[in-house]
Amino acid sequence: MPAFSRRNFIVAGGAATIAAPVAGQDLLEVLGKSTPPQQLGPFYPTARPLDQDSDLTHVQGVHGTAQGDLLDVFGVVTNHDGSPLAGVTLDLWQANAVGRYMHGGDQREELPLDPYFQGSAVLVTDAQGRYRFRTVRPGIYAFGGTPRPRHIHFDIKSRQARLTTQMYFPGEKENAIEDIADESLLVARAADSLDTDGVEALRWDVRLPYG
Repeated sequence: MPAFSRRNFIVAGGAATIAAPVAGQDLLEVLGKSTPPQQLGPFYPTARPLDQDSDLTHVQGVHGTAQGDLLDVFGVVTNHDGSPLAGVTLDLWQANAVGRYMHGGDQREELPLDPYFQGSAVLVTDAQGRYRFRTVRPGIYAFGGTPRPRHIHFDIKSRQARLTTQMYFPGEKENAIEDIADESLLVARAADSLDTDGVEALRWDVRLPYG
């Protein structure tokens, strides 16, 4: 396989943008150790609450808590070699507990919007590459009669890479519809509760091809 030149390389079918002088075979090995890209999806937020913090279960200035099962998601963003990456931006969004997005294009009026659900967030990893947010378990929904597995969307940006992908939930039978195995890097892992309140926790570590 011919070597790639010293220029950006765009991964077909995803949004992993890499700037690194590596040979073709080396690049394939790096990508094989990295979290796979996934489609952006039709409901990337076009309008958001001003509140974009790490707690999606409350909207600033609105009294109430989002409906659904509370969930803490946390993890570490690293290079493919396991080195933690500080200052990585994670832009995330998801459906609410009944499977509807806070997006003008989602006009399924039979599924109610939740005025207490933030719907999206923008986070930055700390000095150890860590991130954490609280949300609700998103509902499973179907378009065209085929259900989509339960998931959360991510657009992740570091200094040298960008990854658009989705996090899936472990042990869900719907994952088989899209051939997503539990051992995939796209699937989170069950973890001990992070707080004394006993809220369910999932750990999802992200491996970028380069920092």
